Amino acid sequence: MTQPPSPPPASPPVFPAPRAGGSAGPPARPAAPQRRGALVENAGRLWAAMGTEPGRLRLIGAVLTGLLLLFGGVTYWQLSARAESAETARESSQPLSRKAGDLYRSLADANTTAASGFLAGADEPSEVRNRYVRNIATASRLLVEAAGHARDSPGATALVNQLNAELPRYTGLVETARAIDRQRLPLGSAYLRYADQRMQDTLLTSAASLYRLETGRYQADLAEARSWPWLSVGLGAACLVGLGWAQRRHYLRTHRVFNRGLVAGTVAAGLLLLWVVGAHTMARSALRDAQDGPGQALTTLSAARTEALLARGAENLSLVSRGGDSTFEDAYQNSMRQLLADAERPADGLLPKALAQAGGVEGRAPVGAAIEAANAWRERHETVRDAEVAGDYDTAIGLVIGGEGSTGESFDRVDAELGAAVTHQQARFRAAALTGLDWLGGLPTGAFALALVGAVGTVRGVGLRLAEYR
Repeated sequence: MTQPPSPPPASPPVFPAPRAGGSAGPPARPAAPQRRGALVENAGRLWAAMGTEPGRLRLIGAVLTGLLLLFGGVTYWQLSARAESAETARESSQPLSRKAGDLYRSLADANTTAASGFLAGADEPSEVRNRYVRNIATASRLLVEAAGHARDSPGATALVNQLNAELPRYTGLVETARAIDRQRLPLGSAYLRYADQRMQDTLLTSAASLYRLETGRYQADLAEARSWPWLSVGLGAACLVGLGWAQRRHYLRTHRVFNRGLVAGTVAAGLLLLWVVGAHTMARSALRDAQDGPGQALTTLSAARTEALLARGAENLSLVSRGGDSTFEDAYQNSMRQLLADAERPADGLLPKALAQAGGVEGRAPVGAAIEAANAWRERHETVRDAEVAGDYDTAIGLVIGGEGSTGESFDRVDAELGAAVTHQQARFRAAALTGLDWLGGLPTGAFALALVGAVGTVRGVGLRLAEYR
């Protein structure tokens, strides 16, 4: 039996009218979703990976490895800087400070010797003249060296330039005073007093400022060498805490006591941290001993030699002025009080302080001899003063610039003994500073090597755990 055909539709299909101003067409497709940025996608993948144990292990390994490498790098940087500061203090800034003190003393000694030669007049001994020339030559040489080291310091450069400009003026005044004195004209003493004023007010003031500046540099270098590497120590402690936490986590999840890689990393980080703390403690102690022991003694001895020179210059110029001005006698007495102090407070003098700081028989012997010579000098000066007050200038001059039994002999002995004490303390300082430098010497390189070992061990330990999931 067949199906009858369907009847045709009563009316044609009706389509929606086209939009105004447009043509009919297929319906628009829905807008495609915007593609997320690569950073967001990667972050999503990483977050998803953190939900798995392998992902968490990779993150832990990356953090610990980075921390160990940072520990090694920071330790290398900080300990290298401290070793360099210790080396600079030993080889550069402390010797420069000493040379600045030598410059001051050379100028003061030249001024003193010029006055001694003036007192001798036409009978000036050749050794006195040669000593003056040597002091001026030494001062000129030290100024050249100071100029080479002062390029990075505007203050030091200005002081050196001022000294270079004033030194020829001073020597010119001294030579003028000598020439006029050889003609037996009284104007010579006025020129010499003016030369001394220029020395005191300009040359010695600038030299003292340069000495303080260089001494400040030296003390800053020592302070930097002794400062604790807190960042390195903190990173080392963070490494140990992180590695300890990772091993505890490993034990809780696997019930295995040890992970050889993590143990190796922990041992390397622990050794490095102990090395940093121990070596820096020993270096810090040695550098403190260098500064507080021979370093402090050198400062006191330098000040004592300076005061002795100032006292000698004032003594000579007191005779040059022939009692017309008590300024020089007052200056002599003040310098001797600085050296030996008053009878009521003898320990306040520079020489007694230097004796207390000398350390050991070998260091105390020259300082003790200098104290003995300074006391003899003070007694002999009283005899000179009596002759001067009595108007017996020839006797007074002989007691000042003569040979045995003169104040000049006492001063020369004081200066020589203090020079020997300075040499001894300088050797002690270098030895103590070298000890501190030795403790820091191999640490920067060793720090990086141990940190690298720790990082490799950590990567290996995490890799062994990750292999269990493959």
